[in-house]
Amino acid sequence: MRHIIYGDIHGCLDSLNTLRNKIAPSSSDYEIAVGDFITRGPKSIDTLRYLKDNGISSVKGNHEDKIVRYIEHSLNKYSNPIILNEDEKNIVDSMSSEDIDFLMSLPSFKKLNKVTIVHAGLMNQSNLEDLSKDEVKKLMRLRYISPEGKFIPYGEENENSIFWADIYDGNQGFVVYGHQNFDDVRVNENSLGIDTGCIYGNKLTAVIFEDTNKLNYNIIQTK
Repeated sequence: MRHIIYGDIHGCLDSLNTLRNKIAPSSSDYEIAVGDFITRGPKSIDTLRYLKDNGISSVKGNHEDKIVRYIEHSLNKYSNPIILNEDEKNIVDSMSSEDIDFLMSLPSFKKLNKVTIVHAGLMNQSNLEDLSKDEVKKLMRLRYISPEGKFIPYGEENENSIFWADIYDGNQGFVVYGHQNFDDVRVNENSLGIDTGCIYGNKLTAVIFEDTNKLNYNIIQTK
């Protein structure tokens, strides 16, 4: 059985179709996305339903999390603190109850033997078996860490900031992640970044593990 992991799709369903045709997954393969499969692109709802209908799993990205939090807040009588853009509003308005259930069911991480899948990243002090609510949010948003090892919110990084994967020591497994887009796959000793900017006209990437205990993998991409 192959384990097939897709980078950030962002509603680019045609690219996902092309990539899957290259890979030709069988019924025995396990397919999962790193999150952010909706918003920004042209076919968010279709992509969500495509994943659901084809048995493709995903961890929760920050874009799915925003939609989920908006829906959760909309159930109470108070004003909703989550502000959506027009694209996000259209997604919410188009979702069925089954679509919502699918988003609500997404885990914040997935472990496949020695491979750990998160949307954004992991800090060395994180313990996936004992995560606080704040730490779960960081799994979906982490990019940079201060020299003191502190999480840096988006936009507040500077020349002293450290990209998390450059110092991640592998204590929670070999991490496959998205969130931060690169021109090509970002390879570190203990991690692999596979958001290659499909939504920006670059590439959609999948990494295929023949054995998630031995960490043998191949990269497949489509422009």
